[in-house]
Amino acid sequence: MHTAKLLKWHKTLLWVGGITILLFALSGVTHPIMTWTGPQAVTARPPALNLTTQQLNQALTALQQQAIPASALIKIVPFQQDAVIQITADAATPRTYLSLASTPAPTDQDMALWLAAHYSGLAETATTDVNFQTHFDDAYPAVNRLLPVWQITYDNGLSLYVHTETLALAGITNPYKTRLQGFFRQAHSWQWLDGLPWLKAIVMTILLGSALLLVLSGAWLLLRLPYQARRRGLRRWHYALSWLVVLPLTLYLLTGIYHFAYKYAKPDTLGLSLQTATPLPGSWQIPELTTEQAKLYNSATLIQGAQGWYWRLSEFNPAQQADRQSRFAGQASELQARFIPLTADAPALDDHSFALILAERFLGLPASAFNNPQLISRFGPDYDFRNKRLPVWQLDYASGRVFIDTQTGQLIEQQHSSSKWERYSFSFIHKWGILQPLLGRDGRDQVVAGFMVLVLLLAVLGFAMRLKRRA
Repeated sequence: MHTAKLLKWHKTLLWVGGITILLFALSGVTHPIMTWTGPQAVTARPPALNLTTQQLNQALTALQQQAIPASALIKIVPFQQDAVIQITADAATPRTYLSLASTPAPTDQDMALWLAAHYSGLAETATTDVNFQTHFDDAYPAVNRLLPVWQITYDNGLSLYVHTETLALAGITNPYKTRLQGFFRQAHSWQWLDGLPWLKAIVMTILLGSALLLVLSGAWLLLRLPYQARRRGLRRWHYALSWLVVLPLTLYLLTGIYHFAYKYAKPDTLGLSLQTATPLPGSWQIPELTTEQAKLYNSATLIQGAQGWYWRLSEFNPAQQADRQSRFAGQASELQARFIPLTADAPALDDHSFALILAERFLGLPASAFNNPQLISRFGPDYDFRNKRLPVWQLDYASGRVFIDTQTGQLIEQQHSSSKWERYSFSFIHKWGILQPLLGRDGRDQVVAGFMVLVLLLAVLGFAMRLKRRA
């Protein structure tokens, strides 16, 4: 194409493509700012639980006297100074509890308030609003993945989102962070068009296509137009900045387009439910916990193996840190799992074997179909921060892989083999994760913020040149 004609197209594309780049760069820079300046929890460690053999037997006796749905998730969890039985019947209603002490059983709201005070360091008396939430919104977006949650708001504007099933802090925000987060979601992800996916696909194709053509035509003009020394004023600065940002900006747009298109074509499967279990045994014989087993635990989960029932004890990890770097890198909530059989004829069971049993149930494949089992205790491009739960087991099979949380017996994510390259391009290039091993998360975020500022400046110079020429 002739240089003059290409230059004309470049100037024409400025209005749609340039505004798109301006919008994406402006919203993109808010993400690291939100991370740096948003509110933080005072601890990342969940409350610990002292377990005894008596409590494990008490829980089974109490459960035999209740009408428990066969598919319910049953756990022993801490509450204040006691241990209680937590029953999760479904994902739409609050959890119910049975007491193991003389005190009344708490409600799910009581549990949420206690956990919020634990993570925030604020007194329950400072609470101004409590809300049971079964959907995502601007303050608690879908990237958090955990539902249902309790939103606990304090008189200083701080809001905590508590997931009582995992005793986890699912999110923390305040009005400032919510505004930044809302702007990012609407301007960067265009969530306001989610209700009209066909329209969103058309609009995003036009915007991203125009932005990419604008950058590519600009890259060609850099090579074809006269050298920088023959330029003056705004044109000279625009020319110099273009050399700095043209390659990373092209890759940024290409990986963004790839991510957007892939998610429309083949989304990952998240959060499938455990199949219905058989009834509990009518009698049981739990061996006394040994001195070595008498440790602090996160919870005890009642699980069904291939040939019997067990209490799965999740050993407490006292090393969890609340700082931003540790949270984003990922920290395992348990040191190891211990399986206590309910009956003498139940074979020995370990966490790896249980993960394989769950994978067979979820996918309907034989055990021989799964390979390369790995216990994941850190976040990465394959299993990222959005999933929240650690540790999980990763198992590969012919057409994909699954991530299974053996603490609760849930399938957290199912990925198709074809999604690997999309995840890597989005994690390493679009989010600049390739720099993280060298600079750390904060260093990477600083580079990203600096790059976005340069892109904003380049776009402003382009608009200024165009408006000056018209004037």
